Amino acid sequence: MDQFRPEQEHFGPMLGYCDHQILKLMVRKLRRYDVSPIQCRTLTFLSEQPGDVPQKTLQEYLRVKPSTVNGIVERLEEKHLLTRSVAPGDGRRKLLHLTEEGRCFYREFTAIMEDVHRQAEKGFTAQELETLRSYLLRIADNLSRETEETSR
Repeated sequence: MDQFRPEQEHFGPMLGYCDHQILKLMVRKLRRYDVSPIQCRTLTFLSEQPGDVPQKTLQEYLRVKPSTVNGIVERLEEKHLLTRSVAPGDGRRKLLHLTEEGRCFYREFTAIMEDVHRQAEKGFTAQELETLRSYLLRIADNLSRETEETSR
């Protein structure tokens, strides 16, 4: 997918290509930390939540299977970026908590993310970025409406 053809008339391939390029850059910048983009999404979500987070809530946010979220959490535990505990009164419920190492890494990750965003937005005026953002939100809204209607 490294060869994008600008003559393509539909937005899907263009959006997919841009997403792929951002992901490639993120993976390259994160390689030295040995974390994946989905692990970073996990840390971002946890850092934005007050207190401990039920693992089920993370699963719903990431929209992945229980086994997938379990693997993500296990790898982040091995790296000492989060801890998992049993909810008081309900041994089946697992709670996730960022460690201090996880919070420190999240701050570093945020700087990397900002760098990638700056690179992607280079050469755009503030007005162009706002217009692009509104167009992308409209596309997302159009597509999510279709998805919601077909899942009923």
